[in-house]
Amino acid sequence: MLDYFIERTNKYIDSMPKKERKQYGQFFTSKETARFMSGLYTIPENLSKVRILDAGAGSGIL
Repeated sequence: MLDYFIERTNKYIDSMPKKERKQYGQFFTSKETARFMSGLYTIPENLSKVRILDAGAGSGIL
């Protein structure tokens, strides 16, 4: 699933000039960074509820 979002993000980045993305404050996390960050967490199987703070606060791959 992550690969799908990476592909879509890359298509968007290719279609939108960097100067214009900067005006909107759009900065995207690389696939390698997203994999690293997601690998920092281990969720025990016996938990019935998990709470996560998404520091990225965006609609990207994080």
